Parts: sequence; structure tokens; C-alpha cells
Amino acid sequence: MRNLSAFFIFLSLATLVAVSQTAPPQSQSTAQQPASNWRAVHDSAIIIDTHADTPGRLVDENFDLAQDAGSGYLDFNKIKAGNLGAEFFSIWVEPKTFKGKEVKRALDMIDSVYEQARRHPDKMMMAYSTHDIIVAHREHKLAALMGVEGGHAIEGDVRILRDYYRLGVRYMTLTWSNTSEIGDSSGDMDDKSVQHHNGLTPFGREVVTEMNRLGMMVDISHVADATFYQALELS
Repeated sequence: MRNLSAFFIFLSLATLVAVSQTAPPQSQSTAQQPASNWRAVHDSAIIIDTHADTPGRLVDENFDLAQDAGSGYLDFNKIKAGNLGAEFFSIWVEPKTFKGKEVKRALDMIDSVYEQARRHPDKMMMAYSTHDIIVAHREHKLAALMGVEGGHAIEGDVRILRDYYRLGVRYMTLTWSNTSEIGDSSGDMDDKSVQHHNGLTPFGREVVTEMNRLGMMVDISHVADATFYQALELS
């Protein structure tokens, strides 16, 4: 957790620097160099993106990052052009299509990220900490991290959560757009056919507690308001 905290402090400082560089000019001399200022900040920073759905393509389309991904997707040429230093690949399991097979689907997607690192060791390496991101940056490689999008992917078993962490997953979204055994989602709060829990379930509280113990980031994207506040209070 200390490494991840340091990483986000670094990211916040980098953001503050970027904001200061793009603030309204105070003089004519500074007004003449806005483009070079922001570009210098961008090129000197470790740029980190926290969500890419590319594993779905890696598994379903046998896509390879060395190929041209087309519009809106990652590939190594786009990564280089954008000075992207680290990417959290999203392990998102469609809840209806893969119901009852969530863990199998998640493991297939995790494997696909590792395979990209294996196939392209000169361009990409797996990362598990702030230190690994810095090492990848020094070696001019993409640092590949992972996050599970939607707690339904652990199939109600906290041991699966620990296994994902051991495999390199460093954040998990408590819910996707579907309410699960972990807690309520914002995506189906108006659906009368869904049984809601007024926030986190007892199992959801166990999950949040274990994520804090492991040092896995608790992602509250998509959760209902009550789930958000209870996860915050519990953490």
C-alpha cells in the first residue's frame, strides 16, 4: 500500500505541475511558449492510464499490440506516440454472457496480458508496484498492470480475490453496472427486479477489508451512493 500511495502522490504532483504550466499567462513572454511548456511536461512525465479494455480484444480477436489497432484502441505505435508509460489493463467480465464462468473468463484475460509481455519483452513488462513502473520507464517499456472491473468476477469467494492479487491485479471495481453479492451498483438502482442491499453486503464488507489488507485499490466506479460511502467509511 505504501508503494501505491507514493505512486498516487507522484501522480498528483505531476498533475499540479501540469496545471501550473497551463495556467493563464502572466506576461507576454510566458504567453509565447504555452505549447512547448505542456509538451515538455508531458514528455518528461510517466504517463499512466488507469483503464483500457484491450484484453477483450486480446482474447476474442487474437489481437496483438504489435498490430495496428485502428481507431480508439491501444497498440505499441500509439503507446510510443503518446508517451504512455503504464497501463492498467481492464479485466472486465460481461456478467450475463459469462454468468457462472466469471473466473474462467477473468483468468483468460489475465493470461492474455501476460502473453503480450512474453511476446514483446523489448516493449512491455509486467508491473506490480511503483518501483516496477519506474524500472519499465527507465528501460523504455510499457509497464503493464491490471484491474478487475466488477466484483462479480470473484464469484462470491474472497479467496479468488487473493488469487487475482497474486496474479498482479492491483485494483478492483466493487461493482460494474450490475448489483452483486458485494453490494449495490448505480447501474440498476431503478430496476425493481433486482434485489438491493442498501450498500455493501456483509460479504462486501469482508471484500473491502481484505482489499485494504492486501493493498489493493478499492475502485468505486459504478457503485451506488450507499456503497460508496460505506466503502469509504470502512476503509
